[in-house]
Amino acid sequence: MKLQSSRTFIESISLDSDRQYLTLHIPMDEYNIDEEKIFTYFNESKGSRYWFKSKDNAYNVIGIHYIESIWRDKFQPDAVAESKRVLFEKIQQEKLGEDLKSKLSLFGGTLFDDKDTTDEWNDFKMVEFHLPEWQFDLNNRELFLTRDKSELNMDGLLDEVDEVLTAIENAEISEKEKPVVKSKRDIFPNEWKLLVEEAVNNLNDEFKKVVLARQKLITFESKAKRLYLIRRLKDEADTYTIYFEKGKSTFVSKTPEKLFSISGEELTTNAIAGSIQRVEDNQENTVQKDFLLNDDKNLFEHRVVRESIVSDLAPFSEGLNYKKNPLLMENKYIYHLFTPIQAMLKKDADEFKILKQIHPTPAVGGLPKNLAKDYIKEHEYGTRGLYAAPLGVIHEDKDCEFAVGLRSMLISARSATLFAGCGIVKGSDPEAEFLETEVKFTPMLNVLEATTNELHGSTNGTNV
Repeated sequence: MKLQSSRTFIESISLDSDRQYLTLHIPMDEYNIDEEKIFTYFNESKGSRYWFKSKDNAYNVIGIHYIESIWRDKFQPDAVAESKRVLFEKIQQEKLGEDLKSKLSLFGGTLFDDKDTTDEWNDFKMVEFHLPEWQFDLNNRELFLTRDKSELNMDGLLDEVDEVLTAIENAEISEKEKPVVKSKRDIFPNEWKLLVEEAVNNLNDEFKKVVLARQKLITFESKAKRLYLIRRLKDEADTYTIYFEKGKSTFVSKTPEKLFSISGEELTTNAIAGSIQRVEDNQENTVQKDFLLNDDKNLFEHRVVRESIVSDLAPFSEGLNYKKNPLLMENKYIYHLFTPIQAMLKKDADEFKILKQIHPTPAVGGLPKNLAKDYIKEHEYGTRGLYAAPLGVIHEDKDCEFAVGLRSMLISARSATLFAGCGIVKGSDPEAEFLETEVKFTPMLNVLEATTNELHGSTNGTNV
């Protein structure tokens, strides 16, 4: 057995009768396991798995089998914070090694807004965070195993862990067939362009910007294989990876956008707004980047996003630091303007109150925030659900990291609904904005390998 060094630690554990769960924190650096092997071994746990990998690789965590969750039908920060406190109070955590770096976390987030959920989002709550039985930290090569004490058998528990990790290590990775695309079509394309035109006409000195999203529906000949998606997601770098199974639904995002992270008393975030397509020709890309860095519309869009984030963070901060001129963020298919922002938090700052305050940023909602959010809720076709919503990991303390679920899709059985949006300001052209959203569909189309144009069509007036 490879876990001999952990045996001394487990033999010294004294169970606390006041705690419901025991969490063992176990080093697993002796095992050669990765994301694909984990999902292959735990294939029978579909509907209760997640994978969250941050863009800078600070986190690469996988959770299997949700054993307890905290959730609310309304996002009330104090209530969520209390639920988190109560849950962690139930857990007796024990380290089975020296110099372990990871911290037990919960994964989850909130829906974009409280618009009545359409059927496709029924598996997800307004606010929810999950404690998994198996939590793998692939960066630090560490494992958290959480068990209810009423079902706990300490004798042989390390042997069981060793058997599972060895089985994961030896999991046979078979070649998974890609889903065969049956159809690909835009949902309400003409109506969406009219909505953009209507929004432009409604914008004024008070109502400055609104982000409007649209959808694309992909149907398959057979059920989409989740292991195929995991393999494809591994090939996409330089973005966050969010893979969230809940019931019969799977939400997937390859988003470039960090909402915020907290480490100790320091919060970091980015203002991201203003974008242009990245092409294959290097010379043309140079022109594209120069245009983006100097275009008045994109610079204005970026400035209002940055100013809004700074304003939202001010009540929680002792001080803020950021540069005046935006930088260029380069992703595989698109360039963005972005500004890094750091804030030193006040001692009583709370991650859920910050989350409530900062979401949605003008990059995904508009400006003023409440006016734009109401406009989206009343006028946009469909329900956003987890699209453009905050998802991430939280710890017992205030340390956390949240990303914004852009470049995303919702998969269920034989279909996938893709989401993309763009910022509408005075002077926006419906056709140009439509083409911009088409570029933003590319990451998810690429994950599905469904980028062929011959399947492209549209629906007019059909609610899917």
